[in-house]
Amino acid sequence: MPSRVLIAEDDLSLRTVMNKSLCRKGLEVQQTGDGSSAMKMLREDHFDVAVVDLKMPSMTGLEVLSQVSHLEDPPHVIIITAQNTMSNAIQAMKGGAYEYLCKPFDVDLFEELVMRAVRDRGQLPKPPKVIEDRSLAVSAADSRTLYGHSRAMQNVFKCIGRAAASPHSVLISGESGTGKELVARILHQESDRAEAPFVAVNTAAIPGELLEAELFGHARGAFTGAHTATQGKFLAADGGTLFLDEVGEMPLALQAKLLRVLEAKSFYPLGADREVSADVRIVTATHRDLAEDVRAGTFRRDLFFRLNVLTIHLPALRDRIDDIPPLANWLLKKHSSSGSIPNRNLSEEAIEWLCQYTWPGNVRELENVLVRAATYAQGPSIRIEDLIGPTGRLARRRTGAQDESFEATLHKRLRALVRTYPEPEAETRSDLFELVVGTSEKVILDLAMKRMEGNQLRAAGLLGINRNTLRRKLAAHSLDTREYRPKRSKNR
Repeated sequence: MPSRVLIAEDDLSLRTVMNKSLCRKGLEVQQTGDGSSAMKMLREDHFDVAVVDLKMPSMTGLEVLSQVSHLEDPPHVIIITAQNTMSNAIQAMKGGAYEYLCKPFDVDLFEELVMRAVRDRGQLPKPPKVIEDRSLAVSAADSRTLYGHSRAMQNVFKCIGRAAASPHSVLISGESGTGKELVARILHQESDRAEAPFVAVNTAAIPGELLEAELFGHARGAFTGAHTATQGKFLAADGGTLFLDEVGEMPLALQAKLLRVLEAKSFYPLGADREVSADVRIVTATHRDLAEDVRAGTFRRDLFFRLNVLTIHLPALRDRIDDIPPLANWLLKKHSSSGSIPNRNLSEEAIEWLCQYTWPGNVRELENVLVRAATYAQGPSIRIEDLIGPTGRLARRRTGAQDESFEATLHKRLRALVRTYPEPEAETRSDLFELVVGTSEKVILDLAMKRMEGNQLRAAGLLGINRNTLRRKLAAHSLDTREYRPKRSKNR
């Protein structure tokens, strides 16, 4: 008997593509266009996998996911959405979704994902109930939000959602400036400990001889100058989350005590003769390769395994270049909304420059550069000169074998579109070719005219066509040549 899949998607064209794709794989597929109908079908019949759109009439995908968890034999649920926000990904994975897929997606990837869900059917525990459809889609001024639309960041959001629903320790890895503490705070916010304290300790910033007292507290008279007893960070975080940043810098002797606390959930404050207990969830972070440190003997193997139950790796900014333009604009909006910088935008040349820099300091460095540039820029737009500053310290991103060719980049961009574009009905013709070629032509005409500030002769020369051809194509695409001319100052 073939495995059964339900597709709940209000876009008929996409639903048709998904249906044909799965039928070719030998699956039995049923489909619907709204959430209420999907839930009715799931209650009345058995399905191995449900592919559910996030935004549908009558009932959202998250609401369907929540109700599915109450079924006696729930299917694996794959959430699909065009709104690839951090909030959606986290809430879906917290609710027990098998996977979360952003549109437009590659049909081959979709098929592989559904077939994997079918194979895994019955091997995973029932998904937890979604407590509430809480949104993290906060205003641009909220500094406690991760931003990114790349696949790498979507994977981060999904990992956060899964980890938030778990009580286990989490190890966050990534280079300096990638947002490790921010991830720890979001994990806490999304966990069932959200109402209890979140306490952060940078273990690299505290001398080893003081770190023990900082973490576990001390009794009066425990050492010279200890005139009063002090509560440590473990007790301060009781019931909540204790975040240990740069845990790889912790001395070996203290690692042993931390291990015992994690195992026994109790400890003796420095100089105390009475044991105290604390209920905390441990989240740690490091920029180091702790596995290598274990091999080198500078980090305890048993502690590594205790901390490394769940792992979230944050990608470097240079590894998600597509996120840089929207992230840069979002950061500018965040700071201008708070009144800390003037309201400025980025010129196209500045955006290109940002994408070519290696960003060794990652998002933290990007934010610093943008704040400085917006503060010192003279006009409404931030230019390359504003980003570089008087020292000229920003360098271009290295080019070489690692950079994709134009053809490879174009292939990657168009592949998903071609894979998901609906096939034409009988006796009709698809407009896919005209859409791609026409859009590409309009974009390159627009860019050439902007670069040459409306000078048609120079734009035609740049494109390698004659002026009459350029005029004809501009008219065909309704591009007004007057829009490209430099704006004259009102004071002149």
